[in-house]
Amino acid sequence: MGTSGEAGHAVTTTDNSTAEFPVQHFLQVLMHRKWLVLAVWVLVSTTTAVIALKLPDVYMSETLILVDPQKVPDAYVKSTVTGDVRNRLGTLSQQILSATRLQKIIESLNLYAEERKSGMAREDVINKMRADISVKVVSDFGSSQDLQAFRISYSGSEPRLVAQVTNQIANLFIDENLKAREQQAQGTTEFLTNRLQETRKAIVDQEAKLRDFRLQHIGEMPEQQNADLQLLSQAQAQLQFEADAIGRGEQQRSYLQSMMAQSSPVVDLDETTQKTPTDGGETATRTVAVKPSVAARARLAELLARYGEQHPDVKRLKSQIEEAEAHEAKEGNKLPPPPPAEAKEAASKEKPAPRPPARHFNPVLQAQLKALDAEMSKHKEEQQRLAKLVATYRAKLDAIPVREQQIAELERDYQMSKGYYGQLLDKQLAAQTATEMEISQKGEKFQTLDSAQPAERPSKPNRVLIDAVGSLVGLLLGLAMATGKEFAIMSIISPKDVLAAGGLAVLGVIPIIRTQHDQRTRRTRILVVAASVVIAAVAVGAFVVYRYRII
Repeated sequence: MGTSGEAGHAVTTTDNSTAEFPVQHFLQVLMHRKWLVLAVWVLVSTTTAVIALKLPDVYMSETLILVDPQKVPDAYVKSTVTGDVRNRLGTLSQQILSATRLQKIIESLNLYAEERKSGMAREDVINKMRADISVKVVSDFGSSQDLQAFRISYSGSEPRLVAQVTNQIANLFIDENLKAREQQAQGTTEFLTNRLQETRKAIVDQEAKLRDFRLQHIGEMPEQQNADLQLLSQAQAQLQFEADAIGRGEQQRSYLQSMMAQSSPVVDLDETTQKTPTDGGETATRTVAVKPSVAARARLAELLARYGEQHPDVKRLKSQIEEAEAHEAKEGNKLPPPPPAEAKEAASKEKPAPRPPARHFNPVLQAQLKALDAEMSKHKEEQQRLAKLVATYRAKLDAIPVREQQIAELERDYQMSKGYYGQLLDKQLAAQTATEMEISQKGEKFQTLDSAQPAERPSKPNRVLIDAVGSLVGLLLGLAMATGKEFAIMSIISPKDVLAAGGLAVLGVIPIIRTQHDQRTRRTRILVVAASVVIAAVAVGAFVVYRYRII
């Protein structure tokens, strides 16, 4: 079956169950509907170009901040700020991009004036500015994982204002980093100083406990054991000496008592009876006092016979004899006068009742026995004192193991506190030095490597890319519209399509007969399309040259 008429009037059929869709057929369809494809492409491309031209220019300025390492080597001064720079940068970003900081920058530089005049909420304005700020880590400084640099960028409509805002944000990062490092160093120093004071107080308390413990247990300390043993030995030797002295005294006492028992009892201990004849031929008796020095000299003779001149008892007895003789020299040794004759006669007339004769002992032996008893009493008192002293020293020696354990615990705690105090002192001094280093800005810091400059061309929008995407979309849309019907209805364009669609053979093809009017109309369409394409290309090229300074 043949076709006739305009090329645009193609015969279609719905019986496409056996129709095939070769590539040549679609090419024929595109050529048949080329004006539709061209019209859609030009329309979409022009619309996209106009929209791209209407978009506002956005300028971006950025600054590069270098992480300047510590100036002083770590071997001399170790920094107390040892946190990861990336983590610190994240913390600084949260602080600087907070609502309070951004609100101050917006008000000081009068940013987003149109948005604020239009009634946009303050939170929305702050979020818009936060979206316009970008902080990116530079990763092209080698393979080291340590942060070495980062970029700060800001986007806006005015190039100079954008550069000013970028530099101000960069300065905030630098200042806040220095302040944060200084505060962290000072906080470390403060903490160590407080711990040092607490440890010093604990050491003072422990020293007081040690001192009080030593004072309360004098002689029971382990280091005093040798001295206690020596004192105990001396006390035991003295105790033995006193025991020997008491033993000798007991022997001497027994000897004196035996001597007194063997001697004639004609004298009393303190007085001697003398018999004197009277005128009547009778004998009168009188009592004569015995001098104490005589008994003492008898005792001295006995001691000299047993000991030497340098014996303590001999020396003491000599001093007693000298004192007694001096006392006797003063008072004199006078006997009482004899009684008168009348008293004698009266006494002789009175015959008193006889009384039993008194037994008198040798005064010398009795004086020696009395001195011996006094001496033995002193030795016994000294023996009791020495026994108590020996018991005291033995108790101290027995308590030394217990005190040794107690003092070991106290000294262990004291030494631990003292060692910890020394460590804290070293750390505190190092922290003070590190703080001074941070204050003098000799530690790690951020340094502006490239300050932000006003941008000469906008960074957004990318009109070339937008126009290219618009042209591509328009072309794809035109092709889709031109070939979309072929999936539903098969168009008959060539004799082969007739045979494929209906199975009828084509006897002949009548060519399209174009009049002069048709030819003029076709030429006019071609010229209009060509002119539109040329004009669009020239406009886009001129804009690109002007905007991006390609030439």
